[in-house]
Amino acid sequence: MVDQTQDEILEVQTKNKQIKYAADTSKMFSEWLKQCPVVYYLSYPVEPGEATIEYVFDKTVRRK
Repeated sequence: MVDQTQDEILEVQTKNKQIKYAADTSKMFSEWLKQCPVVYYLSYPVEPGEATIEYVFDKTVRRK
């Protein structure tokens, strides 16, 4: 068994928390997107002269 110092253990725990946070954020975003009231996919071509709105989502940051 590998002998780890306290610093190495904390580093591994921190890395695991970061991985879990990113996975949870992605999962939460996917769930939210299913319930989102905004139509985020255009199933028809946009006519010339029509205004469009583009949404950019960042799954790495959580905002309240």
